[in-house]
Amino acid sequence: MIKEKDLIELGFERKDNTPESSGAPNNWHYYTLDIEDLCLITSDSDEVEDNNWKVYIFDYDGFQITEVEKLKLFIDVLNEIKI
Repeated sequence: MIKEKDLIELGFERKDNTPESSGAPNNWHYYTLDIEDLCLITSDSDEVEDNNWKVYIFDYDGFQITEVEKLKLFIDVLNEIKI
């Protein structure tokens, strides 16, 4: 499971949205983490069940990370191989 506190500890930045800015009925938020030109993005807060967040690669639907240890490993690998 990936908790909100895990995202914060890993350096993800919270992005808040209001009904006025998004057209959604309620306030909601998500998190992003940029590593070079790659953006990791979470599910929206209104889609999170049991405080279990999911992380994706922005604009790419081929991967979904749901375990904090795998997320940490993925971030470590990205940081090691960046130019």
